[in-house]
Amino acid sequence: MSLAELLFGTQLIQILQNLFAQFNWAFEAITLLGDGTVLVGLSAAIYWCFDKSRGRLVTYVLLFGAYLNFFLKILIPWPRPPVDLRLAEKGETSYGFPSGHAQDSTTFWTWMTLDFRKRILGLLGAAMVVAVGISRIYLGLHYLGQVIGGWIIGLAVACFAMLVLQHIPHRNDRIRAIPQILFAFSTLVPLVIAVVLSTANMVDPGQTGGYLFGFSLGALAEDKYVRFTVDVSPAQRILRLTIGGVLTGLLVLALRPILPDAYLIPSFANSVIRGLFVAVIIPVVFTRIERRCT
Repeated sequence: MSLAELLFGTQLIQILQNLFAQFNWAFEAITLLGDGTVLVGLSAAIYWCFDKSRGRLVTYVLLFGAYLNFFLKILIPWPRPPVDLRLAEKGETSYGFPSGHAQDSTTFWTWMTLDFRKRILGLLGAAMVVAVGISRIYLGLHYLGQVIGGWIIGLAVACFAMLVLQHIPHRNDRIRAIPQILFAFSTLVPLVIAVVLSTANMVDPGQTGGYLFGFSLGALAEDKYVRFTVDVSPAQRILRLTIGGVLTGLLVLALRPILPDAYLIPSFANSVIRGLFVAVIIPVVFTRIERRCT
């Protein structure tokens, strides 16, 4: 197999599918580990249970990376593999470079490793990133070159964001209102650019911009009015994860028929509400429950 065929051809996809023909379910499960929704959920878990500042930051870095992925797919219209090779997501019509799952998982786990500086996170993250990339190839959704592109760009996004953060002075963990409001509105700039580029019918920028906008404003409100603590017991963390997950799932189900994700404006509004809900409403629920239990 030539290098060009390996990177840009379908032979590797066919080899993997023939070797692991009985494990479709496993690769479909693995690919979910690189899904943006799952990674945003992990970011929320960090915010709720471990470190508010770090939870906010990983959410921002991950979703700004998603914005970049959206525009790169417009600028580099490299099609995905043929539909007859796909074992999942057969209706996906977006371009394939860079692989969003590969990029998002690399961004998330690289950031977590650099931020927490834990070797175990690096080892776990590397395993996750490689597994997600292989799953995208096996499922016929990306060529190897598209996955490698996702890995490289995800790594670059996380490292660049960490470099920028190191040059921003931190006086305390409190959010200052004016900079945070300006930041919240700045998250809408790529969405406006997408509209100008006549890509307004694509829901990806609406979902990304909406969640960023809602979450950043919600984080400001939480810091000013709620101020929940993450200094809780392991049992409380488990309870928070359960409550947060259930409530968020119920919200998603409730919003789906009212604000469907099929169009830009409803998708944007849906995501704004979800961002606010995760950042401030669920922490309010935590504080109310925990006060009653003490």
